[in-house]
This record gives sequence, structure tokens and C-alpha cells, in this order.
Amino acid sequence: MKTVKRICAVIIGFVLFGAGILKLMDPVGAGLVVGEYFNFLHIGFLAPVSKAAGVGMALLETLLGAALITGVAPRVTGIVSAVVLGLFTVLTFVLWLVNPAMDCGCFGEAVHLTHGQSLLKNVILCVLWAVAYLPLGATPVPRKVKNVSFLIVTLSVIAFMIYSLVSIPSMDFTPFKPGVTLQQSLTSPDPESPLLSICDAEGDYRDELLASGPVLVLSVYDELPESAAAKLRDAAEEAGNVLKVLLVDAGGMLEGASFSSDRRTLMSLNRSNGGATLLCDGMVTAKWPLRSLPSSECLSELVGQKPAEAMMQQNTPKRLKFQGFLLYVFAVLLLL
Repeated sequence: MKTVKRICAVIIGFVLFGAGILKLMDPVGAGLVVGEYFNFLHIGFLAPVSKAAGVGMALLETLLGAALITGVAPRVTGIVSAVVLGLFTVLTFVLWLVNPAMDCGCFGEAVHLTHGQSLLKNVILCVLWAVAYLPLGATPVPRKVKNVSFLIVTLSVIAFMIYSLVSIPSMDFTPFKPGVTLQQSLTSPDPESPLLSICDAEGDYRDELLASGPVLVLSVYDELPESAAAKLRDAAEEAGNVLKVLLVDAGGMLEGASFSSDRRTLMSLNRSNGGATLLCDGMVTAKWPLRSLPSSECLSELVGQKPAEAMMQQNTPKRLKFQGFLLYVFAVLLLL
């Protein structure tokens, strides 16, 4: 029976850890999900703290998942996981009843569940928790080395969170992920392809500017400090020697921006406020955060390649690093 209890706890742990790490990888997306929940619960006035709340909740999920996998502090872990799973189940039950037009955000942008599927998932996790932790006193105590495993993973996850806060997601699951082609570049309509619409100063749509050739889109969806805005303008001037550059904001966010678009769309295009997105013949090829905007030499090399090759060159290393991080973490959790 002890083996069955551990297996149930580990399954819950993997689900919570996976859900948490995917949201930690995308702090902006986590904030958007929490913002939708705030609006649903009629507490939209908390919107300014939605990103912090999303990151905090994702960190709790990740570390709770690690604690369940390692089995550390079984009584405390059992109580905390019961509270978290209970709240999730109640909330998803309400969503299932009301059925609002929003995503549960359980796994960030990576996996989209209906409200019914999300509720079923949480009910199953609650059943697994009952098997794993009832009665609480019967939960086996892990080996002391597992405390070391949990500490190493905790420090690693915190480092990963800090990196994610100053960068863009290592794996992009947004509609504008690298490799997709914009609708306006397709000869035949495809409802699966995203549409990036921009307007000029007169309010006319200029989507055709994004449809062909190499284009660097510098997008701003919130106000920037003057130093950051100056850095963005300098990058635009330098990149303009290599390819077409479009400064796009969410309306009045950046002085000198020639085009505007929907704020939520710009946040999906590039999670970094002031980030750069390279389009080659309408294909999303590469993205950079504000802190590491591409040089003219880098852009010149990329636009000289085929779009698919440039996309693979820019994005494969980031994906492999994230997968390597996950392998390292699970090795520490399971083998140490």
C-alpha cells in the first residue's frame, strides 16, 4: 500500500510541476491568465498585480510538485496540496457551470483544456490525493537525501524563474510562435494562421507591409522608461540599414511609433515589452527581448538564409536548453 501511495503522490507532483514550470517559463502569459480570472471574479481592480500573482502561483505549483515527487515534509505537503487542489476544483467547477469565454490556463499556452476537461482533471487529482495521503499519519517519510534533492530543485527553479522574468519563453506556444506564417502572406485562407493587423497614423490598415520580404517588428504594449525607449529607437535605426523596420505600439505607448495594433495581440507577438520579432515572407522567424535586441550583423546573416533555416537556427538551441533543464531537474528529483 505504501508503494501505491507514493505512486499517486508522484503522479500529482508531475502534473503540478509541469503546469507550474510551463507558466514560470511565460510570466507574461501567466499574468494574462490571472487577469482573466480577476475579471471573472469581478475583482478586476487587482489587475496591476496579476503578473506577480501569476508568477507566485506558478512558483507554488512547481515547488509543491517537487515536494510531492520527493516526498519531503509529507504532512505539510499533504495539507498544502489538499488546499491547492480543493481550490482548483471549486474554481473549475464554477467555470464549468458558468462556461465563460476564457481558457483555464492550467498549463499556460502549451495545452488548452475545456472547462469540463479541467474539472475532470482536478477531480482525478483529488482522488489520487485521497489515496496518497489519507490517513495523513500513514504517509511514509522519505530518505534524508530527498531533502537535498528538493533544495537543489528549489534553487534551480528560482533561477529559472528569474531568467524567465528578464527574457522571453524558451518554447513559444502563442499563436505567433516561430514557424507560423501570417494570414496575409498566404495565397489561400487558413483559419489556423494568425492575423497580425497594424494601422498607420491615419487609422488605415497596413497589413500588407508584413506579408513579404524581411521585416523587423519592434513592438511596445506598455509604456517604456525613456532609457529603454531610446535603446529601442537606436536598434531600429541600426536595423534599418539591413531591412524594413516597423515600430508598432498599442497606441501612444512609444513616441515616434508609426503603427499601432491591439495590446493583447502585441503581447502574443512578443512577450517582451519593446521586443523584436523578425518576419521573413510573413513567417515568424525569430524573437528577441528588449535586453538583447539583435545587431545589424545578426539580422544580415538571418535574412540571407531561407526563412525555415533561420527559424531553426534561432529557436532550436533555446528549445534544447529548456529540455535539458527539465531532464536535469527530473534526474535530481528521481535519482538523487
